[in-house]
Order: sequence, then structure tokens, then C-alpha cells
Amino acid sequence: MLREAIQFYDLDPATLQIEDRLHGMYHSDYHYKIRVEEKCYSARFIGKRRYEHDVFFELTDQVLAEQLDFIDHLNRHGIPFMRLQPASTSKFVTVSWKNVDYRFLLFEWIEGRHITHCTESVSFKFGEMARKFHEVALHYRCSLPKQSQFVGTKQLLALLECACSAASLTTENWDLLQNYIHLANKHINRAYAGELEFTMQSDMNPLNILWDEDENIVGIIDFEHIGYCDRVEGLAWLIKWYSRTKGLKSHEVSPALTESLLLGYRAQDFLRQEDRQRLSSLLWLTGCLNWGFVDKTKKILESKDHSQLHEHLAKFRDRGLNLSALISI
Repeated sequence: MLREAIQFYDLDPATLQIEDRLHGMYHSDYHYKIRVEEKCYSARFIGKRRYEHDVFFELTDQVLAEQLDFIDHLNRHGIPFMRLQPASTSKFVTVSWKNVDYRFLLFEWIEGRHITHCTESVSFKFGEMARKFHEVALHYRCSLPKQSQFVGTKQLLALLECACSAASLTTENWDLLQNYIHLANKHINRAYAGELEFTMQSDMNPLNILWDEDENIVGIIDFEHIGYCDRVEGLAWLIKWYSRTKGLKSHEVSPALTESLLLGYRAQDFLRQEDRQRLSSLLWLTGCLNWGFVDKTKKILESKDHSQLHEHLAKFRDRGLNLSALISI
């Protein structure tokens, strides 16, 4: 599959070596570190259908081309993003494997490490980079849809409500879920009032950021999620990720790390009181009404044993309280 693909790049397939298969298989995609003619590349096969649900916009060829144009814009303005290796006749090529079509993209390899246990220094430096990214992106224009995360949030809530209605629940479990849904609606109403300021952003979670040994950011490596995002919504996701002291699998978050990120971002330049109120509720939604929560809840409701529901909801209620408290209003 790789030998066939790299022929479109005027590279010698006989010199191909697979150095590593990265991250396993996500979204029906494949990602490899390869070496060809003594140079390393990031090689990605992107499927046509990447999600089982339609909360996120479809990654069509046109969308992919727009995202790659934006990557060029970022690199021209000093953001250390992935650098595309264009094919002979286009930015990317389509290859088939076992009757499935994939878009194949080749990027220069960026050497670096992930930092998932954040410190005040890491959060501050990331805040500086995120602000620079947003400033470079703020006036960029393309035809990608300007769609608030409000749309996806409402779809996730509808999935949760549908699963609740279809399940055979005791009165106690029904009340627990309805109270959670009521709380989610409360945060949605607080989070999406007023005008939105759109900017472009990628998925900048810690697994998509590369650092050198001196804790300098040397690469941002996600492009498939590039799209318009309301600036405050985007900031909420960044706070969620870079306030964690014990890694991505932990729900422990730190107000001190949040302040460090906001200081590095220079959030005081534009963050109004009403924005801080939005941020508090947006943080709740990022942690407590995301796909992971909804998917786990659906699986519990679809099983015959609902005994896990109380503990599951209680855990996410506590998580929501901690996330909301990261922003002083």
C-alpha cells in the first residue's frame, strides 16, 4: 500500500522502510513513520468515513484541500506546523486497498516528544503558542463552514436524550439522567449567548504537540480537524487539556495551570466578564457532554445492567464542578 502510494512522489519504492506504525488505528485511518531514500516522513492514509456519528463535519476532498492550504499559511507565518510533501501532480493522492479508497498524504517528519503531565511552564509556553496560532489564523479566509460547537453539543445532547427514552429505567435512574440533561441544558444556555468571534484552529491536544528536550514547541501535527471555531470555545478546550497535572487519562485539573495558560495566551487583552462566564460553562461541556461521555452512557443504557449508571454520572458531575471552577467569575 505504501509502495504504491509513494510512487506518486517520485520516490524510489525499493528504498522504503517502515520505522513505526503510529497511534494504532483511529477513525479508519493509518499513520506510519517511514524512511525513503534516507529521509523520514509521516505517511497518512485517511478514509472517507471516519466517524460512526455525524457530530463532526465530513472530511471531503475539498475540505482536505482547504486544510492543507491553511497549513501552508501557518508555516509561512512561523507556526511550526507539519510541512506537506506535495505529490507530483497534486497535494495528495487517492489509493485503493482491499476495495477501500484512502487519501494519502506525505509530510516531513518532525522529531519531538509529547508532554501530557503539564507544569506551569509547559502551560504558559503552550498559551503563548496558542495565542500566536489564533492571531495568525484570525483574519484567514476560506470556504470552510463557520460552525459553532453549539451544533455538535446539541447533537450529542439529542443522542443522550434518545438513548434515555429508549432504555427501560427505574424511576431513580430516570431522574438521575433527567437531572444531568437539565444541567447540560443550563450550561448550553450560558455558553452560547452573544456574538461569536470565529478563528481557525486545529486539534491541539497534547498528543498533537511535539516538544524538544528544553521544553520548546517544535511541531503541531494534527490537520484533519482544522476548521473554524469560536475563539472562546477553542480556548475552553485548550484549558481542559493543559490544566491536567497527571496526564490525559486523569481528571485532575489545576487552577494554577489554567492561570499559567491564560497568562501565556494574554487572555486579559480580550476576555470580558461575559466571556469568563461562557468559559466556565464551556469547560463543563468539554468534559461532561463530549462523545466519550455520551458513548459510555449509551453503552450502559443499552446493557441489561444499569448498576454502573449512578457512579458514572456522579464521576462526571464531580468532573464538571472541577472544570467549571477553573475559571473565576
